[in-house]
Amino acid sequence: MDWILARAAVALSATQLGTLERALELVAEYARERVQFDRPIGSFQAVAQRLADAFIDVKGVRSTLWQAAWRLSENLPAEEEVRTAKFWAADAGHRVAHTVIHIHGGVGLDRDHPVHRYFLAAKHNEFALGSATEQLRRLGQILADVPA
Repeated sequence: MDWILARAAVALSATQLGTLERALELVAEYARERVQFDRPIGSFQAVAQRLADAFIDVKGVRSTLWQAAWRLSENLPAEEEVRTAKFWAADAGHRVAHTVIHIHGGVGLDRDHPVHRYFLAAKHNEFALGSATEQLRRLGQILADVPA
């Protein structure tokens, strides 16, 4: 992996992390405020589980991102870590973006609502510099090339 591409992938993963963190804040706030059947929708099991999954996805992006960034900052070999971070940023970005839209319902698709812009940013970041599938393919090649 080229020096510049590794750093670009980490920077893009960091951008995705910020996008997902803010989108998660917005959807959590919405789930606390939106009332259905005299209860906040965040109190419903299905909504709470989707929010928890999104929270765990964001933590996964953060963890893999910091590992990759640290290895690059120390000039250590980091291709596996960079590709893992980019995979998490793309894969988790897809899930979190769709969760945010799903929980917001129709308002999440409204172009004037801020959630729509976070969805678009997350989808762009998902595919820029290689999708999750591309990262898995490259990681598989790296692992297959390692002598037993």
